[in-house]
Amino acid sequence: MFCYTAAASLCFLLTLPLLVASQTNLPPAEPGVFTAQGSSLINAPIEDVWDAILDFASYPDWNPFARSMVLIDSVWTKNPLEDQKPQVGSHIQITAAIPPLELPVHANSTANPFQTQQSLEVVTHIDHDNHRAAWKQVMLPSLLMVAERWTAVSVVDTPDGPRTLYESREVFQSLLSIVVGLLFQQGLQQGFDAQALAIKYKFEGMPAP
Repeated sequence: MFCYTAAASLCFLLTLPLLVASQTNLPPAEPGVFTAQGSSLINAPIEDVWDAILDFASYPDWNPFARSMVLIDSVWTKNPLEDQKPQVGSHIQITAAIPPLELPVHANSTANPFQTQQSLEVVTHIDHDNHRAAWKQVMLPSLLMVAERWTAVSVVDTPDGPRTLYESREVFQSLLSIVVGLLFQQGLQQGFDAQALAIKYKFEGMPAP
């Protein structure tokens, strides 16, 4: 059973940035044109949250931002792989709703086609021991665009007991990041915030209205 109160929500919003800054499990951020990031504290075992992050096939059931993440054979043919377990070097076709859909979402939730973006990416890191993973865009040459998204989970102590800290961050670098920032920075930040909240609700349930 979970308790959601105005006071608890306010305390959570005020203390989470300080907690993330002091106990982050993400690698040091590289400089860039802009950064989108989100985090949440989840009352669930770390391994369960880690498994959910890598279970791309389940994303349509709960994720309002990354509506689809499908492992494909290559960025040219884009044929879905039978084995959808990500590994370093795996190629991903991502469909993102920018701005994100309203929560809750399910597999049949549809996004405005004019607010849907496609991205082809490659998995660059999966560290099961430290619970960190990353993937970066490969649609454009690095001279034009570098964008790598890191996601990590860790266990932190809170007054209510241990919690799993979910964190995700993407730094946008190179020339086209200026244009991407002008067009999508606000929507991307909303997407990171929405995904952090959605994965929390996936395990804890939605708060009462």
